[in-house]
Amino acid sequence: MSAPAVRPATAADIPDILRIASSRPFTAKWSNEAFLAEVSRPESILLVAPGSGYALARVVADDCRLLDIAAAEDGGGWGKALLSALRAEARARDCAKISFEVSAANARALSFYEKAGARVVGGRPKFYTDGSDAVLMDLDLP
Repeated sequence: MSAPAVRPATAADIPDILRIASSRPFTAKWSNEAFLAEVSRPESILLVAPGSGYALARVVADDCRLLDIAAAEDGGGWGKALLSALRAEARARDCAKISFEVSAANARALSFYEKAGARVVGGRPKFYTDGSDAVLMDLDLP
């Protein structure tokens, strides 16, 4: 299966984004209102692969801060497509890197980001409600 086209999300995409977010174990579980607010924030990047995934980030100076990313299914190439589109958008906004945190309990995500070229830059002990640590990572944008 080929990865779907990724595009900026609109308010009409929010129900689909919420469906995907609720089906994945490590998403941030944002509310409908929170996602709607991100659609109109100039510093936000909300991308969608309709029916297949989404990515949410905010630009702060030259840093693109990845807040949430999820694919509806593992292994379909949607995560790679979303991260690639986010990289392109972050570069277009003059960002030097994408920074984010990942639960140490999310081995699949850690492997995904390592393969994408991200590096560990720190951590936050017992950051998540389940007691797992947060792994801080950066993905440079050459």
